[in-house]
Amino acid sequence: RNTMHTAVARTSRALCTSAKPPTAIVMLNMGGPATLDKVEPFLTNLFQDGEIIPLGPFQERLGAFISSRRSKKIREQYAAIGGGSPIGHWTAVQGEGMCKRLDDLSPETAPHKAYTAFRYTDPDTEAALTQMKEDGVKRAVAFSQFPQFSCTTTGSSMNQLWRESKRLGLGDAFE
Repeated sequence: RNTMHTAVARTSRALCTSAKPPTAIVMLNMGGPATLDKVEPFLTNLFQDGEIIPLGPFQERLGAFISSRRSKKIREQYAAIGGGSPIGHWTAVQGEGMCKRLDDLSPETAPHKAYTAFRYTDPDTEAALTQMKEDGVKRAVAFSQFPQFSCTTTGSSMNQLWRESKRLGLGDAFE
């Protein structure tokens, strides 16, 4: 986790030396609970998403029921691998590496900055979009971290990106 903070600090320093606003690379993924206390909220968000598991008018109640039933076993599994999902750390590392590579390959769109937009946990899409606005981003590229296109993964994340952009009044903020 210290590596993630280091990556963010390094990226922030690089941005401070550039007068040009960054090109955002929005890292889309479901995310994962960073701590054991975040397992049940993560599962609740996941199971209450009708784009992932359509349960119709019972979505909210069944989603909460399923997540409460699954939480204990899933917490045990995360405890066995260190107490949380490593996806936040690896997303930051991958994003930083991709931005360095893009800065070299495409200096005309540099600097590039990665923004994590997890679907079911923090940092979520709203946080990514808000930070992009604060950073003065004018150009953004959505990067799906899913290994294939599927309406239930990439589609759900892209839909959330557009919904949040509109809800926050940022629908036309980025090209």
